[in-house]
Amino acid sequence: MADATLPVPTAGPQDMAGGLARRLARYFKAQVEDWYDVCRRLTDWEDLHLVAGATPERLAEHDRLLDELEGVGRWLARATQGPDFPDRATAELVAMTLQDLKDRRALWHGPMSEDAREEFLRTVFHEP
Repeated sequence: MADATLPVPTAGPQDMAGGLARRLARYFKAQVEDWYDVCRRLTDWEDLHLVAGATPERLAEHDRLLDELEGVGRWLARATQGPDFPDRATAELVAMTLQDLKDRRALWHGPMSEDAREEFLRTVFHEP
């Protein structure tokens, strides 16, 4: 029968813990970047479904998308806001992207008049 014992790590406890923290931070950063990529693709969805003429159904769908993306963003923000979070750039990406989602909600679902919204879109997208 084969020996079923596990090898004893040669690294000390500090090396093992530091390696774990770095690995988890790297995985977390990858998850933040995945969320950020989905948030960026929302622009394409808005261009396709809202810019030319937003229907109530599409606006409701957009609102649901924002709810989900903001919910995940708030979860990520709670993890990155502490002073001991090791990656400030990732924390800033989360904060910036959450603000962008809030701005999108204000643009498409806020109290802006249709004329003001069209003027804003012309300014941003340089459409005549």
